[in-house]
Amino acid sequence: MKKYLLFIFLSTLISTSVFARSTGCKEGNCENGYGKWVYTDKTTYEGEWVKTKKQGQGVETWPNGYVYEGEFQNSVWSGQGILTFPDGSKYEGEWANGFMNGQGTFTWSDGTQKEGIWKNGKLQE
Repeated sequence: MKKYLLFIFLSTLISTSVFARSTGCKEGNCENGYGKWVYTDKTTYEGEWVKTKKQGQGVETWPNGYVYEGEFQNSVWSGQGILTFPDGSKYEGEWANGFMNGQGTFTWSDGTQKEGIWKNGKLQE
């Protein structure tokens, strides 16, 4: 059940991030370089940019306490990354197409861990 709730939450989180209206680049170079972009909902992205897309290493922070730190490809979470939840839970591992895909570990705030291969946000058992 926890896996399905996590999948639904991540889908919502990613889609709201994509559709958030932008207010613009607040620091640095958000076209080709390193810069900080702030959205109208106060979500921020600080990291590397290539042709106005999030590309390379960066940190995306939401006002409700969620933080993704890791790799981006074409403005999507791809590669190695860590998503930290407001309650202290976190997923650390591989990402593709904005979802947990590949080897990774989910750690709940009480220290309980699930490790394995993830596919589209679901642990494969």
